[in-house]
This record gives sequence, C-alpha cells and structure tokens, in this order.
Amino acid sequence: MTIVRKVTGKGILCASLLFLLCSSVTKAQSAAMQLPDAYTWNDRVPDPRFKADILVVVAHPDDESLVAAYLAREIYDNQKRVAVVYGTRGGGGNNEVGPEQAAAMADIREIEGREATAALGITNVWFLGGHDYASQDALNSLAFWGHGACLDQLVRVVRLTRPSVILTFLPDFTTGENHGDHQAAGVLATEAFDMAGDPTAFPEQVSPTHDPDKNGNLMEALRPWQPEKIYYFHNPTYDIFTGQGPQYSANDISPSRHERYGILAAKAFTHHRTQGGDVAERMIKKLATETPQSQDDSRMMEPVKLIFGKSWVPSGVMDDVFAGVVAEGIAYQRAPGYSAVAYSKPALEIGDPWSYYKRFWQAHGLEHLANLVPAEITVKVGGALAIPLVVENPFDKDLAVDFTVKAPDGWKVAPMAAAQIGPHTRYYLRVQAAAPSTKLAGWQEFAVSARSGDTSLGTVQVRAELSTGWVAPQ
Repeated sequence: MTIVRKVTGKGILCASLLFLLCSSVTKAQSAAMQLPDAYTWNDRVPDPRFKADILVVVAHPDDESLVAAYLAREIYDNQKRVAVVYGTRGGGGNNEVGPEQAAAMADIREIEGREATAALGITNVWFLGGHDYASQDALNSLAFWGHGACLDQLVRVVRLTRPSVILTFLPDFTTGENHGDHQAAGVLATEAFDMAGDPTAFPEQVSPTHDPDKNGNLMEALRPWQPEKIYYFHNPTYDIFTGQGPQYSANDISPSRHERYGILAAKAFTHHRTQGGDVAERMIKKLATETPQSQDDSRMMEPVKLIFGKSWVPSGVMDDVFAGVVAEGIAYQRAPGYSAVAYSKPALEIGDPWSYYKRFWQAHGLEHLANLVPAEITVKVGGALAIPLVVENPFDKDLAVDFTVKAPDGWKVAPMAAAQIGPHTRYYLRVQAAAPSTKLAGWQEFAVSARSGDTSLGTVQVRAELSTGWVAPQ
C-alpha cells in the first residue's frame, strides 16, 4: 500500500528554514575549524615576569630581614631575581607605633612587608593567608594556618616563579626565636620543594586549560618545576651554623650601591615600623659614624649564616648558594619518603613535635638535621614544661611500665604513675614540671626513663633553657 503525504506550503517553509539553519551551522563550524585552536595557547612559554632565582619563604612581614643583607648582595651585584612568600600577614604581637591590633595591624604589616621588600627591589610578593599564632610548636601553626590550603598555594607559587634556590626557616624545634610559625614556614617550603616538580601533586595546577579563550577555566596550565637547592636560616641563642653552610658578610660594600650590605638591609627594615619603630633608623645613623657595639644595634651587620638543606645539583655543604645551579632547570627528583618503624620490642620515645621532625627529616632526605641540635626548649622563669612521651608495645600481651624522672634542682615535677599498656598499643603520657621562679644558669637537663620489670625501655633526654623574657607557649 502506498501512502501519499500532502506537503503544504507551511511544510515547505519549515523544511527550507531547517536546511538554511543546518547550512549556516555547517558554515560556522567550518569557519571555526579554520581559526587557530585556542588550546595551543597552552604551548606558550611561562610568563617571564615572575621568574625568580631565589624564593624566600618566611612566616611574617619582617622575617625576611634575617637574610636581607645576603639578598641585597644577590640582587644588586649578582643580578638575581628574588620573590618572597609570607605565610601570614603578621596580625599578632605588639605594635610599636600605634594602637592598631589584630586584623587592622595585619593590614598595616602587609603594606610594610611590601614596602620593605620593594626597598630591596623585590616586587613579587605573596601572602598565603595563614593566621599569626604564638606557639613554639610548628604543628599548632600548621593546624591554625590550614596546612593543606597553604601548601596548595605555595606549590603554585613555586611553579609560577620557578626558582633555582629556596631560602626558608629551619624546620626544627630549638631554642632561640623558636616561633612555631617560623618552623611552619620551613616545613611548608620543604614540602613544596619536593612536590612542585611532581605532576601528580595538585595536578589541576599543571593541567592545560581546555578552553583558554573562555571564562570559567579551572585548570591552571602551570608547568611542574623542580627547585635545585634549599637552605635554612634561624635566629638561635647559640651557634648552630659552624660547618653547616655558606656565610655572607653584611659588612662587605656593594660595588654598585657603595654601601655595606647590612646598611642596605637596615634601610629596608625601616619600613617595618610596627615591629621596630625607629630602631633601624637610629642604627643606620650610628653605623654611619662608628662600629656597632651592642648586639641589638648590630643585628643587621651580623653575617647571614645559612644551613645547607639539600641539593639536586653537585654542591658542597659550604659552597656558594648558586654553586652547581643549572639555569634552565632540572628534571623532577623524588624525595625518599617516610618509612614506618617496625618495633620488635617495647620502646620509650619522645612525642610530638620532636618525633614529628624525626619522621619529617627522613621523609625529605634531611637526616643530617637530626644531629644539628638535641631535644631542647626555652621555658619562661616560673613557667611550666611538658615533655610528651610515647611508649610502643609491639607484644601480644599487656606490658606493665614504671617511669622515673631525673630533673634539675629547683624544678617541681608532678608524680608519674605506672602504666598498664595493652598489646600492640601506642601509649601517650607526659612529664609535667614547674620551672623555678628565678633564672638558673646553663642547660636544665631532664632524663625520663621507663622500665618493664628488669627490662629498660629507654631514656628520653631533654634540655631546657630558662628565660626571663617573652617566651612563646609550648
């Protein structure tokens, strides 16, 4: 049976419009196919405005002053490009020039940080958005900053700036300016050093953008980047630098600026008014006419002392920072990573943050830092000390453990009860001690021992330094 359809004028019109529409789409598609594919924009070289030779990673505005004399040397006379990352905007602490505090002071200190770095010719400056936190424990700071978010940002900055060298705070718990934020900056910088060259770390940062000519891109089209060397600095109460890395005089005169590098650093520091008031300006005037006599006045004139972290290019511990550096960059190098300890017998060990650093150094190939300083801490006169401890029981049966504490004279130690520790258990406890009300000279040595019957589980030794000044909480 044959079916005949009647085609009306309206049907012919619709068919004609459909044909014209399809024809128009086909022509548009054809024209689009003849245009250069915007996806190839991903092949363009990285933006050269942000390339850095040195990336400085610190915690607060003014922290860069610890290495500013060295930076002045590299910027002015070796034509190195420097970028700076601050973990926080520095909203904590005192304000030496005005009533502003907290978030308002953070606003001020961000400006001060940008002005101080600009005085050295540094214009590429980033803030990770962490919050200033007063503690001696890096784990407190990492938690308060938002460890993962800050690491994401820092890896991004490393990939954007493509530095050969990273300078940062020593990731260690030691006496001196033992600020947890400082340590946190060193931890993050070390992690970023090892992650930025890995394309599987924050992969959205290094994936080519799908439609670079349109809004709403989520991929960032950065390139993985492997920094070549990392060095650490610190402000300790005693020398930990001898034989650990290169040192640079602040008294050397810049051939291009005709001033001592320390003076150039001091001039930059004058912008940190909330931190130092007019101390730097007074110091500059004094240094112009005489040799500095006091440590406070000569801080900027002390040599910049660095601790060698690691290098993926041939370089000795005491060699110049840029020894062995390959300008065009190097391939990704994998850090050794952490290997868990398999306990065959019960053991007493010190707890976090000291134990964290033991794992951290191993994971990042920095075992030589474990021998830099013993377990130590600064305690305020009349304050308190806590020594965290961990007992590992790998046995299939309960473990009865007794503890003894050998403490210095003048300290009051809370009694420690015996413990019954279950099989395959990690048991936490701590020594708590009240410090003397007057300062005692020398190191205050503690020794904590554990025994199970006639068997020693080990001894943990910690030394404390008493201080009459401000001390960050433990």
